[in-house]
Amino acid sequence: MTQQKFNQLLKRYLAGQTTAAEEQFLLEWYEDPANNVELNLTEFQKETIKNRMWNRIRPHTQPAWTTRIVRLAWTSAIAACFILGWIWVNPLDSPLRLDSTVASMKKEREKMEVKNTSQSEREVLLPDGSKVTLNPGSRLSYDPSFNQSRREVTLTGEAFFKVKHDQTRPFVVHTGELVTEVLGTSFRIKQNSRGKSVEVSVREGRVSVYAEDKQSKGEHNGVIITQNQRVLFDATTQRIVPGIVEAPVPLALPAEAPPTLVFQETSFEKVLAELSRLYGIEFVISNPAVKDCRITADLHDLSMFTQLDLVCKSVGATYDKRGTVVFINGDGC
Repeated sequence: MTQQKFNQLLKRYLAGQTTAAEEQFLLEWYEDPANNVELNLTEFQKETIKNRMWNRIRPHTQPAWTTRIVRLAWTSAIAACFILGWIWVNPLDSPLRLDSTVASMKKEREKMEVKNTSQSEREVLLPDGSKVTLNPGSRLSYDPSFNQSRREVTLTGEAFFKVKHDQTRPFVVHTGELVTEVLGTSFRIKQNSRGKSVEVSVREGRVSVYAEDKQSKGEHNGVIITQNQRVLFDATTQRIVPGIVEAPVPLALPAEAPPTLVFQETSFEKVLAELSRLYGIEFVISNPAVKDCRITADLHDLSMFTQLDLVCKSVGATYDKRGTVVFINGDGC
């Protein structure tokens, strides 16, 4: 069998398209001691091979039947050997790309790069245990030294980050000219198609966001945002505008202190205080005369801004968002 035909057979095997006879041939090849080569690979090459292998194998590692587990255990081992053997014969920059339908990983300028070329989100597990959900068409890159002294990545496009907490190594994301820095939290970064603006929104924790300025030392144009807050960055004007996310989600409150969303003749001030506790958003009542207006309402299963609309209309008040604060305006009841 020629090398080309053997390579094609490996590709069909990994795609689950081989016959029983072909699988028997591959098994015999795998068990032949003459094929157990010792590979001299760098750590970077090993990491690349591992990611390629698991991107192909992972979707099949949760079988529905026990009898399938034995076959998959053998499949994983032999697939690993085939991939290692193939790459030993063919360099890393060969045209064969087993994972091209989902994500591509390559060495570019001494960096690891993951690009989602599929039509659906793709989860990427970083060496420190942090998880990144990469949107279609987006890519993430990082140095092979990631997690040694600093956790630093570069994002192009959109992704959701769930960062593993580590006080000794801050997690830094570069998106165009914007830098997002955290210790451990979850947040989303969205860059527009032309890279002229970036939005950062926080799901949990606190995030420091600032414009990258290599000329300035020790001073940055930036802000700190917390859960249910976001910033919009304009790369042209270098302006960072903080605000509130479109759909705030409840905070993780202690089980012994559940939120109260059913009100009976409750003061407007106390209703807003409960909403503030639930979402972590500050509400400011401009006119003290509105504070003692009474509210009777059930706000369960409603979004925060729908809840706010209902209680404000019930006392003849309005609200407007100013940065990360909501101001309540009204004449009283």
